[in-house]
Amino acid sequence: MLEEIRIKVMRRIGQLREFCDTWITNISPMALKVLTENTTKSMKCNLEWNGEYGFEVKDSWDNTFVVNLGNQTCTCRSWMLRGIPCCHVIAALHFRKLEPINYVAHWYSKETYLKVYSHYIQLVTNMKMWQQSANPFVIPPVIKTLPGRPRKCRRKEQNENKTGKLSKRGIEMTCSLCHAKGHNKRGCHLNNQANAGRRRGMGK
Repeated sequence: MLEEIRIKVMRRIGQLREFCDTWITNISPMALKVLTENTTKSMKCNLEWNGEYGFEVKDSWDNTFVVNLGNQTCTCRSWMLRGIPCCHVIAALHFRKLEPINYVAHWYSKETYLKVYSHYIQLVTNMKMWQQSANPFVIPPVIKTLPGRPRKCRRKEQNENKTGKLSKRGIEMTCSLCHAKGHNKRGCHLNNQANAGRRRGMGK
């Protein structure tokens, strides 16, 4: 089982490193897809520039957000949470003639991706070819039988029921005669009426 896991991990690392060669840009395909979708949405945005780093960007839903390129923030918080410029930020970057792809977080870059899979699984020979160890074999400990009769039941905790029956505390009783809750058949009015009728019959 461990050998199968080792081979699977080794093969997986190799496949993921080869996947990096298919990237057409320096960022991952997922990040590029999100950036492209946000670029399309940014074409419908209108903005006002304060002359420095701040922008008021109004999207197609008439929502106004504040973008600060100096602090790399947007009040929609998508840029800070995902690390990919939102449509409001892209509109501000295009206004300043800047490339949005340069403002994608570094953890989507090819360099960071390759660092994740930079540790390779080392190759090993077949187990039959391994050098025999001169150390003694590890054997399981000897099972000692304790004196006395062995227990049939385990020791129960203090909060467990020790009688073997479930407690009925907190359960509302139901009458078997009138099927009403809150009393049993001993205190039921139908049972009292039947007992009163028997007494009158015995008095006659």
